[in-house]
Amino acid sequence: MKTKINKIGVTNDKISSRGGLPLFLRYIENIGIYELISNTILSKLVFGSKGLRLVSFLKQMFAFFMDGTDMSLTSFNDKKTDIGYTSSLELTTDEMASSHQVKRMIAKLSIIPNWLFSSILHYLFLWRLAIEAPDVIILGVDTMVMDNDESEKKEGCEPTYKKKKGFQPLHISWGPYLIDVLFRKGSAHSNHGTDYVDRVTAVVKFIRKKYSIDIPIIICADSGFADQKAYDHFDSLNIHFTTTSRIYKDTKEHIAQIDDQQYGRITKGKQVWNFLDFGSRRASWSSFRRSIFTTLSCNKDGQYVINDGNKLINNLIITNIGTNKVADERLCKAGYESYLEAKNIVKLSHNRGADELIHRSIKELATKEQLPFKNLNNNKVYYFLLVITHFLFEAYKRDITADVIPIVSYPDTFRRKLIDFAAKITSSAGYVILNVPRIIYETFKIEDLWRKCLSPTKIKFG
Repeated sequence: MKTKINKIGVTNDKISSRGGLPLFLRYIENIGIYELISNTILSKLVFGSKGLRLVSFLKQMFAFFMDGTDMSLTSFNDKKTDIGYTSSLELTTDEMASSHQVKRMIAKLSIIPNWLFSSILHYLFLWRLAIEAPDVIILGVDTMVMDNDESEKKEGCEPTYKKKKGFQPLHISWGPYLIDVLFRKGSAHSNHGTDYVDRVTAVVKFIRKKYSIDIPIIICADSGFADQKAYDHFDSLNIHFTTTSRIYKDTKEHIAQIDDQQYGRITKGKQVWNFLDFGSRRASWSSFRRSIFTTLSCNKDGQYVINDGNKLINNLIITNIGTNKVADERLCKAGYESYLEAKNIVKLSHNRGADELIHRSIKELATKEQLPFKNLNNNKVYYFLLVITHFLFEAYKRDITADVIPIVSYPDTFRRKLIDFAAKITSSAGYVILNVPRIIYETFKIEDLWRKCLSPTKIKFG
């Protein structure tokens, strides 16, 4: 009976249910993200001395996305009066933003062009390149449909190829990171205008100028990006590409004449793919292109598959790996001459599925696909802040929490374990102390995580 609650009281203690936020916010502060964004944006936009400061706004937006509890903009009004949440962000009540202040700041940032927001991602990309030091840079290109079908009418919210109204940003990814984004209306298909070539070119030039003049670069994309003009342009940049392509009638006829003994074989567990390496040329193409036809022989359960021409079973890959002399030499110099083999080109193409994992992760971080504004440019700002937060989230897992939670953890799992725990903020002897339950402190080695957050590798920009 002594443990039963029989009275309700009130406390003025600073208690937060998001005890993991201070660690994440200290980490992103110490890597220099606020300086990077301020220096990038302030070069184009002047902020007055009154009202919500840019750094305070950015901190609250990053916390907003990492928290993920209430993704309505009106939730800022509630957070403003929550002393525990305010203290966990290391801000005063006066520095906390109302929903109207957030909307005004986003409207002010909406004049910033897409390429300038992408330049922030480029420098974050450079930061990770310096840390992870890859020998080859493999970039995935894809679009992601954001279903806003049930939302009120919004600018740019148009029918997509998934037969839903929404937006369709163009993404360039490196591993788990989105390193370039073009926010677009829903009707903008994969190879819309020159978007694809322009964004890949911008990333390649950035790599060559800021990181390495001769590191091999491979672009992997699906059939929506199969385009002769893009192939020629990538050849001129001396980078490799692999794209899937539609299988035309004459190609099918050629393949039908090939003896089965000329096929190679790739196994992945019980799954078996057969492949055929040859050259093909469309009527409008300037030259023959290396082509690799693949067909599924056994599924993941080890059962034989009947080939009925299904596009999920048969695939055609177009590539310049092995046909671009300069790019091939760079690949061999880096020690990756094995990539010249057809079976490894097939594996590269099949690994494009990782792009979908990024899309799942960023949608889970956002908690919903619907964007909050009617204005396209306002939604662009909101989306870029989401993408930047996702980049920081992926970096945080690798730099800080890798020893206590798998780096492949999705946002929901991560939040439950390392964001959503209780903490009490107290002051003593000139210190502000974040007190967490002992079980959390010991299980997730909070002291070690905090120490890592104080001295991460900083972003270099300029």
